[in-house]
Amino acid sequence: MSRCVLRWREALLAVCLALTGPWAVAGGDHGVSPGPLTALGKLDSVPALLAARQSPPAVAVPVASWVTPEGLRVFWSGNQQLPMLDARLIYDAGAARDGDLPGLASAVSGLMGNGTRTRSTQQVAEGFERLGADFSASSYRDMALLELRVLSDPARRDPALDLFSEVAATPAFDNAEWVRQQSLLRIGQRQRQQSPASRAALAFFKRLYGDHPYATPLSGWSDSVARITSDDLRAFHARYYTVRNAVLVLVGDLSREDAQRISAQISQRLPAGDAAPPLPEVKPLPRAVRLHEEMPVAQTHVFIGEPGIAHGDPDTFPLVVGNELLGGSGFGTLLMRELREQRGLTYGVSSQFVRMRVQGPFQITFATRADQAEMALRLTRDLLRRFLAQGAPAEDVQSAVDTLVQAFPLSLASNEQVAGYLGMMGFYGFPTDYLDHYVERLRAVTPEQVRDAFRRHVHPDRLLVVTVGRKNAPAPAATAAEQAADAAGAGP
Repeated sequence: MSRCVLRWREALLAVCLALTGPWAVAGGDHGVSPGPLTALGKLDSVPALLAARQSPPAVAVPVASWVTPEGLRVFWSGNQQLPMLDARLIYDAGAARDGDLPGLASAVSGLMGNGTRTRSTQQVAEGFERLGADFSASSYRDMALLELRVLSDPARRDPALDLFSEVAATPAFDNAEWVRQQSLLRIGQRQRQQSPASRAALAFFKRLYGDHPYATPLSGWSDSVARITSDDLRAFHARYYTVRNAVLVLVGDLSREDAQRISAQISQRLPAGDAAPPLPEVKPLPRAVRLHEEMPVAQTHVFIGEPGIAHGDPDTFPLVVGNELLGGSGFGTLLMRELREQRGLTYGVSSQFVRMRVQGPFQITFATRADQAEMALRLTRDLLRRFLAQGAPAEDVQSAVDTLVQAFPLSLASNEQVAGYLGMMGFYGFPTDYLDHYVERLRAVTPEQVRDAFRRHVHPDRLLVVTVGRKNAPAPAATAAEQAADAAGAGP
């Protein structure tokens, strides 16, 4: 967050306290406004409030973990404030495990819940509905998730968990259901081809990852989905939806004793099998690459990036803080100020490090008018070079740290959010005290660490640039290095 935005917020906070604070106290108790003189006296509370802003917020999330005899890893956090339970099964069964059938993992997760060996699709849906339970399944590049939310009353909780276990362990993969799912996948693929942003993302991942498992889209390609059979679905489930390839998360109104009993019951029902093998490392780009896809749309969509970092990288926290300043969030970032506010080249621009099992992408994305695309692209490269060369001022780094620290408790405000963190911790092998030290690690980040981490992981001379839109005559002449990058990216 920029210094000017921070000072503006502090000034507004002071005005709000002066105008509203006394009304809430005296007026609320006695029905009479205390008047402006008393209101001015409340300004004395502003320094104390700002000092409190600098102190780390209290975050206490009790976490315990264990492994069942069958090999199921379990993460539990009790919270008796609401009579609810959130349960998740997270499998190493994402699109990275598709093999030579891209879209297979997405097809499997899409059919979880569409019947079991003893119940039809309708019976499964009615079973969850009758218990007031919410079930969903999804998949990503690294993982597949089964999620359940239900009241913690054992009369509803236990049968819902029993049905949840049945869905996880014995899905039907009925051929008729798969034919319907194939039609939905084809519709989604056509829709993505009509979206310039989706086409840019597809081309970005395909070129960035090459022959790595991360290269293919989650829903696969039309020809690969057409080749998938019901037998392929069953084989994928038997290999990857296994007890040793899963993490169980239980969050909510549940004692540890009940959590251990429930995890034992689920563990005994899941299919046996080994954990998935490690994914290959991602190869860095040896040089800059430029790709363009022609599409008759008003705006050109731009993806810029390279392989970034994996979960657990020692530079994670400096990169998180630095990215907050570069293009992470809000209107105070460097990229937003320069591209949007100063020059009006785009409505919004963002940057992020997508952390995955192995190196996820560092990427910058925005959309702009076709005749401004080259100008916006050149400015983005220049800003990135400047950010790496000069680093960020100490006061800006401190402001970013404060913003992230204050936002952290809000990211743990619900059982669902806590379950998301615990799932990430279990899946990527983080210790149970990860959340306890999160703020501490943010607070320890220095400007020098931010600068050095970015220099290690961001290389402006070998970025991949993907544009989708109309190809207009370029704006000011490109440098020799940029011309070489353009020439190198003539094809995928």
